[in-house]
Amino acid sequence: MIEEKQLWKTAYLWVRYFKYKCIHYDPERKEVWLSHTQTGHINIFKYGSFTTQELEFDKSRIIEHHEELQNHLSFKVLKYDIYIITDKPFDPVTFNTMNPVKVRFHSIHSKKDLHQITHHPIVKYWIANNDKKSIKHYQRRVLNQNKIEQSMYQFTPVTYSLITINILIWLFILLFTPHRTDIEIINLGALSHFNVVHGEWYRLITSMFLHLDFEHLIFNMFSLYIFGKIVEANIGYWQMLVVYFFSGIFGNIVSLALLPSGFSVGASGAIFGLLGAIFALMVISQRFTRKALLQSIAAILIMAVITLLVRNVNIVAHLAGVMGGFLILYLGYLKSKHKRHFFLVLGITILVTLGLIIKIYLTQSTNIYNQIIQNEMHQGHYREARNMVSDTLKHHYDDDETYFLSGMIIATQDSKAEAMNEWEKGLRVFPNSSVLNYHMALANRSLADTKSAKKHINKALKVEPNNKNYKNLKKELDDASAN
Repeated sequence: MIEEKQLWKTAYLWVRYFKYKCIHYDPERKEVWLSHTQTGHINIFKYGSFTTQELEFDKSRIIEHHEELQNHLSFKVLKYDIYIITDKPFDPVTFNTMNPVKVRFHSIHSKKDLHQITHHPIVKYWIANNDKKSIKHYQRRVLNQNKIEQSMYQFTPVTYSLITINILIWLFILLFTPHRTDIEIINLGALSHFNVVHGEWYRLITSMFLHLDFEHLIFNMFSLYIFGKIVEANIGYWQMLVVYFFSGIFGNIVSLALLPSGFSVGASGAIFGLLGAIFALMVISQRFTRKALLQSIAAILIMAVITLLVRNVNIVAHLAGVMGGFLILYLGYLKSKHKRHFFLVLGITILVTLGLIIKIYLTQSTNIYNQIIQNEMHQGHYREARNMVSDTLKHHYDDDETYFLSGMIIATQDSKAEAMNEWEKGLRVFPNSSVLNYHMALANRSLADTKSAKKHINKALKVEPNNKNYKNLKKELDDASAN
């Protein structure tokens, strides 16, 4: 006969891979009841030798208490499957019934019988596998009623897939792509206001899969493993994926609207969104214990403190991610329970999101590539700055200031004449650039070419007539001409 351990192992596999929950355990009768809310299905696993009268009594008991059980579980039970693990084979068909509810018996007296009760390849493998885990190991997991600990036992393929994708992307970048400088990181897909307002909206997603270093990756993946499993185990595969991406994207949109400078990377906004979804689950279901609530609050505080120590990680996106995760899950609840409130909250969400997008475009954008080039110049890294200028021109992120900075680098490393050639090249692309015309005027004045200097300063003043530096240079040139 199959060992009693197999009852608990099979019940555990149903909990782990099919998302069943234990609703009843009778140690004297050696039976475990598992339910699945979405399918309206109850599985009963029994262990031992039973007479025909005992099995008939089990069927009568189920039918008699069917309505009462439905009311207790708060969902409609459509069918019962009773798996009898026994050393006395019997004909299960004689006990099956369709009215008033579908009840089916299954006689399990060998590993072969057990192997045939499911088509799931992973479950079939584990049923056949003779592991060394104790009966208590499986029993504790089946009977555990802590919602968070239950989630840790569940098979959560979307969470595993997201972790795998993040790790593979990090390894690919580490081994095959340039990623040392800020510009190289931005070119990989980091979130930047300048790039997004120039049409690169894909960065709302790509930035979620980039991590600066191993510590950043490990911390995020550990957090994703815990919170992803909790959310996925409670709401399902695709719903978890929607929460993850909505939270990450919403967090990034809020970040772009409120913090237009700099750039950011990381999955933390989406992961904080999973925490927001967990809070929504607590509010909606009211089944989480005080212990679970305190665990979630502690997790947020720990994550917030740790992320403060990581460079280019967006705190605003994190907080917005929490709101996004809570909001999207609560919207799903309102859609099924309170349609009128659903459309109201959905409308407000859409309006707020559109307002944030409009603000993104109305906020003046600073060329982040020029900022990075300037930072390298201030640190005396002129060769690196020169390479960054070339990269900026190659990807067509240049503007008139890019040519100005390039000229300054050339003037420092080579000669003033070559710098002027670079500025002239920039003026052919940006003829109305005030900064290029101003510095061409300064350069020509230093060469005693007053005529050319006045031509360029007049162009600069035409663009910025109230600029004090331009006015002063114009006055100096006029005075020099008068003398």
